[in-house]
Amino acid sequence: MVLRALRDEMGPEAANAWLGFAFELAEIHVHPDYQGKGVGRAMIRTLCAGRPERSAVLSTHDRPTAARHLYASMGFTDLLTRFVFPGGHEEYAIAGRPLPLP
Repeated sequence: MVLRALRDEMGPEAANAWLGFAFELAEIHVHPDYQGKGVGRAMIRTLCAGRPERSAVLSTHDRPTAARHLYASMGFTDLLTRFVFPGGHEEYAIAGRPLPLP
């Protein structure tokens, strides 16, 4: 679904460049007691370290959140916004960044 939407938005070449060989970050959560202390950043860096994929992609709520701020500060850019997964109603942003992370 995401690939199809990205093809419609950016064209097949750009969609393949982002998603053709991508590492998907999914369901990353930091307990509220540890948020804002670098734990999420460290988790993402560790998960992405040494990955052979061209890019890392993720989905996050499409509104200003601490997670969205973190991803932007790590160089993730919006590929799609206002994306609604099938069967859902909440809007998400699909974000990506080239690998490796600095």
